[in-house]
Amino acid sequence: MNVIGRVAMILLVATAVAQQSSQSEPERTVVGYVRDSGCVHRFHEVVKPLPNGCVEACVHGGSPLVVLTKNEQVYHPISAEMPDGDFRQKLLPFVGKLVRITGHVYGRGGSNAISLEQIEVVKDDAAE
Repeated sequence: MNVIGRVAMILLVATAVAQQSSQSEPERTVVGYVRDSGCVHRFHEVVKPLPNGCVEACVHGGSPLVVLTKNEQVYHPISAEMPDGDFRQKLLPFVGKLVRITGHVYGRGGSNAISLEQIEVVKDDAAE
């Protein structure tokens, strides 16, 4: 088998393994606030974004986006496709809002990620 054939075979096997592993994780729903990761990790007393423009300033500065649940679980959104793509622009309209994300949840070493299959704003009952 020539080099091109071997490379094609490796890519085919890698794609099949990636598809199988993503399909083996059950789809779940996570509800939380889309936040900048810096404030989430530095200020544990704040779950919901404050109306002082802080989250917007951090996001504008390039801080990575995460989802913080009301019980303080942090999820790093990842794309649903492999290889992982840049979908920051898709998340920007949801910054500071309570959202419901449906996707596959992955964990490693205490870190959580969720593939962004579907996202929608949900009503924040605590705001009333």
